[in-house]
Amino acid sequence: MADVDEPDVPDVDDPGVGALPGGDLDELTDEERDALNDADVEEEEEEFDLTPLFLEWVEEHLAVVEYTHSDKSTAAWCPEWWKHPEAVERLWASFEARQQAKIDAAEHADALSDWWLTHWDRHAAILFDAKAGPFRSCDRNLGHLHDTEGRRDQRVPYYAPPADWQR
Repeated sequence: MADVDEPDVPDVDDPGVGALPGGDLDELTDEERDALNDADVEEEEEEFDLTPLFLEWVEEHLAVVEYTHSDKSTAAWCPEWWKHPEAVERLWASFEARQQAKIDAAEHADALSDWWLTHWDRHAAILFDAKAGPFRSCDRNLGHLHDTEGRRDQRVPYYAPPADWQR
């Protein structure tokens, strides 16, 4: 049988084995230590996608809290709410604030009540406003931008200030 090449095993008694390029660990600068730590721990922090939780929250929250199913209701709603950037931003902000309120509730008994008053009630008043809210041109039964035949309302024009502008 042929000899199998065995990997070189370092001699642990050799003083050069495992030595740091710059010498003793105590002699390293803070920057060199940081570089060694970064090299040892090359883990990429994984960002957690909250989108599925957000979508679940929107569905559950609106199903439980908001009642816009009656013909007597004046609340505007669009079944394709995600096509309205303002609505998405308001719902996302409410969702994140709600998550924080649930965490804060452990130490502050009124955290959830504050969320209702400070966040949801204010956003809901605008979201469901049939005259000025983001769904004003939609119909909850007939669909997205029903009243405008698919045309979007004109957005506020925006021009970037000159490069040397300061506040």
